[in-house]
Amino acid sequence: MTLDDDTTAAIEAAVLAVPGVAELYRARPTLGSALGSAVDSAKRLAARTPGPRVVLDEDVLRVVIGTDGSLPAPATARAAHLAAWEAAAARGVALARVDVRIARVG
Repeated sequence: MTLDDDTTAAIEAAVLAVPGVAELYRARPTLGSALGSAVDSAKRLAARTPGPRVVLDEDVLRVVIGTDGSLPAPATARAAHLAAWEAAAARGVALARVDVRIARVG
């Protein structure tokens, strides 16, 4: 399963709207799903468009955030998780889980 551009943008916007989230980084799929997304990546490179900052890896949504330090990082990650989950559900995307990784603590 892949996310369409509108769904990806909606999830990214929801996560970025979470207090304490300063930015999103490019999430990386696992090796198994990376092979399936290689063609999409090649198309994006050819079109010079950046890849998504959230990745759907089968039924797991992967999000990598940077925090601004205004709130505790664990609380920010939990809120980002909930925002991503709700945005995906609102678009009809069924998830087993959302993995939020904190790449930078502001």
